Amino acid sequence: MKSSSSPPAGERDIPSKPDHVQIQTVTGCNADCIFCPNRKTKRHIPLGRRMEWDLYRSVVDQCLELGVQRYTLYLMNEPMLDRELPQRVAYVSRRIRKPQYTKTTSHGGLLTERMAQGLLDSGLDKLKISVQSLNADRYWDIMHLRLAKTLRNIDRFLELKAKGGYKRPKLEIVVVDSVHNHYEIPAIQKYWQEREIKLIIEPVENRADHGTIRETALGVRALGPFDWCRRLMEQIYVLHDGRMVMCCADWEQHTVMGDLKTTPLADIWYGERYTDMRRRFAAGDIKGTLCERCRKQARNAEQAA
Repeated sequence: MKSSSSPPAGERDIPSKPDHVQIQTVTGCNADCIFCPNRKTKRHIPLGRRMEWDLYRSVVDQCLELGVQRYTLYLMNEPMLDRELPQRVAYVSRRIRKPQYTKTTSHGGLLTERMAQGLLDSGLDKLKISVQSLNADRYWDIMHLRLAKTLRNIDRFLELKAKGGYKRPKLEIVVVDSVHNHYEIPAIQKYWQEREIKLIIEPVENRADHGTIRETALGVRALGPFDWCRRLMEQIYVLHDGRMVMCCADWEQHTVMGDLKTTPLADIWYGERYTDMRRRFAAGDIKGTLCERCRKQARNAEQAA
């Protein structure tokens, strides 16, 4: 999967302005999807640890100062485990102007009426919900959640949105195209099209080659190696405790770039470690880095296809 926004070669060693931030306001997930490293990491990641509000405000304020455009309240977690997610969204929404926007991604199982109403009132721009099958047994096998509950939650959210005359958030459904549900995708497309809801079909991604999902995260199409990486060049990833990791695929937290409890975001983003990583990537010198595992995994997948 190659980026279509590769900068000229002469500019590839210049630290980029951040465009997107992903913030983990709470840790963990109550689902157990077969293509996700959640609950399968070697590093113990406790469930339900929330980001302190002072830290959260500081992160958002610093991102605004840097001109970040997209604010995603989701990072390797189920964001609705944070009961104050609507208030978190509202803190951003009150401070941004288009084309800046907010979004989150959820499995929808915790989209209670209270959470739905809160998100409608929060100013959230986009809500993506992962629905991996419309067959209850297959859905359980893939996600370990109850399909009927998720669909009821979505229907109630749409009812509240229509009743209140809300224009946002825009709802999108996400399905990961795997060997487990590939043949069902035409029916999934028809179901959501009839409801006038956009369906996003994404490939299975195990770019950091997380060993615990190697045998279950089976895509129908092979991933290609990145020739350029927007994640490294343009995107900020903040864990609940303020540490910044280099990539959303770094479930084991191998590459921590800095700590926002002790260091300003700009100093980390434009600092020596990030700059060195970007220059190494641009030069193709990625041996011993997370990026090497990403490219190696992708190339191995191509060879096996």
